Amino acid sequence: MSEERLTYRQVAALLVLRELGTALAHKELKEEWGLELDANNRKGLVDSKLIESETKARRALWYTITPAGEDRAIEEVRKGGVPVTSRSGKALALLYLRSLLAPKVAIPVEEPVQAPVSPEEVEGRIREAYAKITPGAGRWAAMTKLRALLTDIDRDLQDDVLRTMMLAGRVDIEPVAILGDLKPEDHAAAIIIGSTPNHQFRIGA
Repeated sequence: MSEERLTYRQVAALLVLRELGTALAHKELKEEWGLELDANNRKGLVDSKLIESETKARRALWYTITPAGEDRAIEEVRKGGVPVTSRSGKALALLYLRSLLAPKVAIPVEEPVQAPVSPEEVEGRIREAYAKITPGAGRWAAMTKLRALLTDIDRDLQDDVLRTMMLAGRVDIEPVAILGDLKPEDHAAAIIIGSTPNHQFRIGA
């Protein structure tokens, strides 16, 4: 990014383009915002890679701000170097104050709401996972491997379904014999029954 001092017209153009977030015609910049970006000011911004200039139909000039230009606009505002004077017009003054008081921030993206999963569906997923991580029914499998295949299901719901299956005799759940062989992820994946962490399970024994 160029550190050359920007003119008020250059800063104004950056603030307008940043605010709009889209390409803007030279004619619209002049007529709607009262900003005449002459050849020298335009060249300075383009050479500094703060904007991109493109000639479209009927030789009309269009401007697009670059990420570096957006950063530079806020930098100019925050360091107080924007020459807001009577020459700047209300457009620059308005955008200057708006950027200073409320800089544009990313709009949070709402995560899609997941449909509730029934205990029956969770048990089905547990059985599918078990079939993937064991060579056959009745073999012990690590809870760590099961958790890795159920990351989209709430951990408490997993545990509730596993306890229900155990009480009904549909799954065996036990701690391992040698705790010293366990890794941190094994401890984290354990299901607590009573006060005992259990690290392995089997179905169809």
